[in-house]
Amino acid sequence: MTAPTLRPLHTYEPIRGQILKPAPRPTPAPPVVQPQAAPDNAQFTPMVTKILEVLDGRRPLGHLTALVAESVYQATVTRLRTTPPVGIRYQLSSIHCSQPAVEVVEACGLVETAHHGVRERRAHALACRFELRDGRWCCVYFRILR
Repeated sequence: MTAPTLRPLHTYEPIRGQILKPAPRPTPAPPVVQPQAAPDNAQFTPMVTKILEVLDGRRPLGHLTALVAESVYQATVTRLRTTPPVGIRYQLSSIHCSQPAVEVVEACGLVETAHHGVRERRAHALACRFELRDGRWCCVYFRILR
């Protein structure tokens, strides 16, 4: 019986006299940047409509606390105090949103105003800005341009 001999493992141990160089590590692929989805106009339409409903008296002011920033809330309180919503109705005709930054959406739109008892309507521009705060969208700027 012959004594067993040890043979080098070809995939692991070098053969006598052979110099092994470590294989270069593969470079990680750069992260794939997903294009941001365009903001959904339908997502911001109810928020803007609620603000307009507060301005014309169809909705109580307290409904805005969860939707708007403190500055917008105080501006709305001041506006309601100086020009009470008597006989005017706001109707959101269209809204168009864009996303200049990850946590920011800016919107512009068209608001029609009508006075009770008068058939004539007027169109006004709307500008607003929403920021993502604590996982929800908050209106930080709201203006009806006359």
